[in-house]
Amino acid sequence: MRRRTVLLGGLGLAGASIASLVQLSRPKPGQTTRLEDGGPVGSSSTRPLASSASGRPTLRMGWSPWADAEVVSLIAQQVIQQAYDIQVERVLADIGIQYASVARGDLDMMLMAWLPLTHRDYWTRVRDRVVDFGSMYSGRLGWVVPDYVSESEVRSIPNLGDPAIASRFGDQVQGIDPGSGLNQASEEALRVYNLRDLKLVSSSSAAMTAVLDQAIRQQRWVVVTSWTPHWMFARYKLRFLDDPDRVFGGIEWIHALGRQQLDLDIPEVAGFLTRFHLPDRELSDLLLAANETSAEAAVEAYLARHPARVRYWTTGEIGAAG
Repeated sequence: MRRRTVLLGGLGLAGASIASLVQLSRPKPGQTTRLEDGGPVGSSSTRPLASSASGRPTLRMGWSPWADAEVVSLIAQQVIQQAYDIQVERVLADIGIQYASVARGDLDMMLMAWLPLTHRDYWTRVRDRVVDFGSMYSGRLGWVVPDYVSESEVRSIPNLGDPAIASRFGDQVQGIDPGSGLNQASEEALRVYNLRDLKLVSSSSAAMTAVLDQAIRQQRWVVVTSWTPHWMFARYKLRFLDDPDRVFGGIEWIHALGRQQLDLDIPEVAGFLTRFHLPDRELSDLLLAANETSAEAAVEAYLARHPARVRYWTTGEIGAAG
């Protein structure tokens, strides 16, 4: 079985180069801000912790505009602020910029490191300059079809090489952002499996789910590029196509990373990050709730339903509060 031949830089966005340039803005604590290109990425540094107007420390947490990244970062922000009286500023940035910024201490943490394969290139460049707090949940990339697509006819990606099968899907695979790691891997899959009758249609993650929804309503055959965790798996009955050459890799683990000495500077936050774990099915349901209402409302409701889990995350104690 051959190793995956493409390195994935990100899911919903194109992965920025690890040599990207970074400039940090400093708005009010708790707000979402954006990292833009600025000065060169140098060696690791540890900056003094910023403080809010109240004198409490402020942590900067990178996040990406993906559904799972949004809700996971909101959970971490709310829990840290409420449990430890530490303000958290969520900073929106391309994934490559996040790795570079955590490595040199411009960001305190990031919660979207897909390891061991999807972000392997980024990880090998910074692994000696960051703290790995472990995985929070699992994920997977690949091509997805509704469960009503005949599994006896279409079980794996190579089955799409049959022109008659390809025509059932309109001779196309619905993709996401043109520069995304998932789309790059999909282009590689077309080559590896010699799928000459298929075209990859690039668009966006929102367009991908819209195409999927319309096809399911009409009971048409459709194949889309996607990943777990994603709310679409909670709403629809779907399955991944087998990927025998592992172009998309296998099960991935999404890790929390911190800047050097974060574990020494704020050990309680380090303890939280090492205990912060979300069951995959619960996360899928949470993403569906966020899609149907808002990420903020879904996270607030989730935390209210799981006080014992939050207690374990923040103190390490097992059992219901009180």
